[in-house]
Amino acid sequence: MITRLKCTYLLFISCLFALPAVAALRPYANSPFGPVLERHASTAKGHKDRHTNNQVLILDNGYEALLLRIHLIRNASQTIDVQTFIWTNDECGRLMMYELIQAAKRGVKVRIIADHFVSDKDPKIAAFLATVCPNIQLKHYRPVADRLQPRRAHTILKTIFRFKELNQRMHNKVMIFDNAMAITGGRNIENTYYNFSMKKNFRDRDVLMLGPIVTDVTDSFEHFWEYKHSVPSHKLTDVQALIAKGEAPKFEKKADFEFGNIFEKLEAAASDNSYITATFAKKMLPAKRVTFMSDKPGKNRSLFLRGRGRFTKQLVETVAQSRKSLIIQSPYCVLSKRAAELFRTLRSKKEAVQIIVSSNSFGSTDNIVAYSANYRQRSTTIEDLGLQVYEFNPHPNHLLSLFPQYPQMLRMAKAKVNRTAEDRLPFLCIHAKSFVQDDTIAYIGSYNLDPRSENLNTEVGLLIEDADIAQLLKASILLDCAPENSWVIAKRQMPLQLNKVNSLFQGISGLSPIDVWPIRNTSSFALIPGHTPLAPNDPNFYAHYKDVGCFPGAPDTLSKKEVSTRIYKAIGGLATPLL
Repeated sequence: MITRLKCTYLLFISCLFALPAVAALRPYANSPFGPVLERHASTAKGHKDRHTNNQVLILDNGYEALLLRIHLIRNASQTIDVQTFIWTNDECGRLMMYELIQAAKRGVKVRIIADHFVSDKDPKIAAFLATVCPNIQLKHYRPVADRLQPRRAHTILKTIFRFKELNQRMHNKVMIFDNAMAITGGRNIENTYYNFSMKKNFRDRDVLMLGPIVTDVTDSFEHFWEYKHSVPSHKLTDVQALIAKGEAPKFEKKADFEFGNIFEKLEAAASDNSYITATFAKKMLPAKRVTFMSDKPGKNRSLFLRGRGRFTKQLVETVAQSRKSLIIQSPYCVLSKRAAELFRTLRSKKEAVQIIVSSNSFGSTDNIVAYSANYRQRSTTIEDLGLQVYEFNPHPNHLLSLFPQYPQMLRMAKAKVNRTAEDRLPFLCIHAKSFVQDDTIAYIGSYNLDPRSENLNTEVGLLIEDADIAQLLKASILLDCAPENSWVIAKRQMPLQLNKVNSLFQGISGLSPIDVWPIRNTSSFALIPGHTPLAPNDPNFYAHYKDVGCFPGAPDTLSKKEVSTRIYKAIGGLATPLL
């Protein structure tokens, strides 16, 4: 009897202790995403095709994109994998660092891969992350001379003898939570991506996904994690030296991370399940078919700056099937010869494919060298290929819907400008990389419309074959193209058919790497108030639009930025493959 009671007692105790463990294994048990994952798992039984039975949510708002990341980090119970091109030691960067450390301290395995080239290179911060918790591992993609802070001589030698290796970067942006949900898109880890910058703020886009497709995202991450040129922090010479001397800094309290109180509202909302339900969980949409596309580490081994890669080939195969329309959003519109040929083929079909491009203007661009290449190519883009190009206004009419934090950032920036600490007030810059094909296929990822993404940088993205989701993305891009939000690029009107003469000189000058001809046949146009928007190829276009010059938003006097654009346009032909 005693033995039986003892066994019953032991069984009861073992079950009692087992219950929390079972609960802990349920993904997102304390989050509104828990029931979503459970319902999805029950309907997914028997499904073997990872491309179907997935759910997605487009993340257009930077503030919400950060809030969601914090919620998912706080509620992860097993693993978090982060892959980023840029990690900056600013307020958003430190908030993310703090939250990941708290996750690691409660037992979550955290792995981070950051590209070495553009991310912050502070050996002390790397030494701290390498020693703060055994559950955190940090690697750097292609560090120069196995140092976080390489000496100038190291960089010069690498440039001379291993230029392509130095230039080939990991442009992937991925976050994976408990191998159950993942985010990919255009956002890195920095204030500018989440509406917390007092200067440039990116109009960007991510996609949250859950379902069997997350397995492909995890597989891609693993390939980069195991890549021979992904080097752990503690193996970098300068970081290793700090650790050996015991000089790794200690940030023990939340206040040590110095991000102030700017996230109070965001942090509260990130733990508010009713907010998470209404803003994210309830809005997840079933997708008929999805494909996660990714490059291999290293991209390709072709000579010089060509060779494309697996991702580019997949993307080209998809785009080449366009029948009616292709609506693209990209920070840059710099076409390689092969990209131009692809668009020419689409435009030359019996029923020409309409190609619309939403990109940055002179006033909104974050990369004046890339914009100069776009300016140089306008004859090809507009006159030869017939693309409809809309360039984003840095202060569009729908600014507050994209950037609700603008008034707060404006007040803070004005105070700095008054102290001459800032030279420009907050503005928006397109960083989203997306397209919609034939109103039925949507793409969201890291791939820019430029030669770097085509041939050099590794890229990732999600292809979504679903008409309803494609329509949502199309509406978002076309809103950015609306007359109140963008200028349209069109042929300039010239008297006495001087545009033909100008085309001749422009074409001759363009054949040389040094393009000194100063006049473009194209310009920026704004809709005349009270008139109906028209396409640039409409015969009545010029009655509805006025020419506002090549650089709308520029100062009345010749600015340093405009001079730089014209110089880069003239001499930048040889650099185009690097952009």
